[in-house]
Amino acid sequence: MTALEGVEAVAFAQRVLDSQPFSVLVGARVEEMSREGVVVRVPFRPDLTQHHGFAHGGVQAALADIALTFMGAAALGPSVLTSEFKINFLRPGMGEALVARGSVISAGKRQAVTRCDIFAVQDGEERLVATALGTIVTADVPPAGGER
Repeated sequence: MTALEGVEAVAFAQRVLDSQPFSVLVGARVEEMSREGVVVRVPFRPDLTQHHGFAHGGVQAALADIALTFMGAAALGPSVLTSEFKINFLRPGMGEALVARGSVISAGKRQAVTRCDIFAVQDGEERLVATALGTIVTADVPPAGGER
């Protein structure tokens, strides 16, 4: 993803998500993608909630993993994997959508530390519901999204 910018980067990132059955299942959509940041949206649906009607923590964690890994790929190249991440759930997620905003904190040749904040969107207002920190590493795997 490092050579891609603008609309081309968003389209490439969306192709990566579209190749992942779980991302398709939750309806993840890339809205912005650059070396500076990523924005990924998941629509809020009743089948993605837990027993109190809030966005399920597993869906929020998956959304965080997507954003964290995309930012690792922006820094390191497309052949990356998540080595680890942690997430803090700050308040219940409710509304029309969940939006993850990711960035790179630090990157070397083989490892990047990335951050992601997740917001619940309701009536056009965003409210922070979770924050995550991850370590993304280069891996001997085929590039995400196939050859460019």
